[in-house]
Amino acid sequence: MALTANGIGSGLDINGLVNQLMSIESRPATQLNQKEASFQAKLSAFGQLKSMLSPLQSALSGLKDASRFQTMRATLGDSSLAMLTTTTEATKGSYSFEVMQLAQGQRVVTGDATTPTVGAGTLTFSFGTYSTDTSDPDNPVTSFDASRVETVTLEPGKDKLTDVRDAINSANIGVRAQIVNNGSVDQLILAGTREGEAQAFKIEESGDLSGFGFDLTTGGSAMTSLETAQNAKIKLDGVVLTRSSNSISDAIDGVTLNLLKADPGKSTTLTVSNDRSAAKTSIEALVKAYNEFNTGIRSLTAVDAEAKTVGVLTGDATARGIQTQMRNAFGAIVSAFGGASSLSDIGITFNRDGSLSLNGATLEAALNDPTKKVAEFFAGADGVKGFSGLLQDRLDGYLKSGGLLDSRTSGINDSIKSLDRQREVLARRLDMIEARYRAQFTALDSLLGSMSQTSTYLTQQLANLPKSNSDN
Repeated sequence: MALTANGIGSGLDINGLVNQLMSIESRPATQLNQKEASFQAKLSAFGQLKSMLSPLQSALSGLKDASRFQTMRATLGDSSLAMLTTTTEATKGSYSFEVMQLAQGQRVVTGDATTPTVGAGTLTFSFGTYSTDTSDPDNPVTSFDASRVETVTLEPGKDKLTDVRDAINSANIGVRAQIVNNGSVDQLILAGTREGEAQAFKIEESGDLSGFGFDLTTGGSAMTSLETAQNAKIKLDGVVLTRSSNSISDAIDGVTLNLLKADPGKSTTLTVSNDRSAAKTSIEALVKAYNEFNTGIRSLTAVDAEAKTVGVLTGDATARGIQTQMRNAFGAIVSAFGGASSLSDIGITFNRDGSLSLNGATLEAALNDPTKKVAEFFAGADGVKGFSGLLQDRLDGYLKSGGLLDSRTSGINDSIKSLDRQREVLARRLDMIEARYRAQFTALDSLLGSMSQTSTYLTQQLANLPKSNSDN
């Protein structure tokens, strides 16, 4: 609001008078500001309410999948022998388990005294299986049955051990080459990249690559064997099983064995049992999320008679409705599956303050009791929604775009915009009122100034009148 100097005609304090009057006229603006502060506080409170409900949605995601209630777990008495994974097809049981040998690929190495000569030529790799006929113990015969043949060519001008290594590796035939130095000479190590006895290989050389031949059937190879290709071998409940890989998924239904270490002659116990930890964790997360929601909404809608304070959303119909509906949802009966029909049947009950308590022993017993059908209660079955689906529908109604909370906050924002428009109208009105007050007081100031001058003139004139001669 514009300010002018005090009255110059009479000394009237025009600014003071106008300011006092305008402070009264401006009271509606203060009220508008107070209303906006209240609306902003409600917007923030509904934002908090929304953030309290979102964790409930996250917790439900772990309870809508029935497989989380059917998880199985496989364990070993000696966990260093293998890593175990399971599927829902696994069944409870206990087995005697022994790792007799691990599957491995073949490894060979060049001589340790002299690096072989390298020149142009070819290396022919035959992949297959070595087998030994021991029908005559004094004269065992080793043969090789090839199933695949690959050729690596070294071009003229390639005369280094690194050239042989690079040629083999770039051919990508299932053999990996590397060079090591034993302290005196460089040696080339060739390792099969695939496991199992059928992945053995022999090498036939030609040209200037005579130092790279290998064949167990001849007994006179240039390269020396470091490891022979072999299958994995395990003993399960006394039955010996051989497999070409250290990952075995067809020995026990629903269980994959990833062998880590062989320990021939030593057996351990392999146990397959129910694993309810995933379901318990999800149920505990749901209870925790609800309790946090309950604490938060009670604070937002609280009335403290002693302190004479109320929550931001005290008396708000939307907040009160959500609070009541959520409590009803957690106390709902879901009886379509013939087992547990409420949260209380699995150990979840209400406290006096509206929070939930979870009895771990009751929950454990319910999860292990097939007649309770806890998976169906939460996840539903045969197209019928369970507790999780029903609660999810309710939460979606609150949280989705255009849902209850979205509509409520949109209404508040519209109210704030309306206040802005009222504030603009009021500002224009106050400018007009102030201008009128200033004009009126300026006119009054002029009138008082004029009267003051007239008074002064009359006083002077009266003083100049002839004195009375009555004393003479």
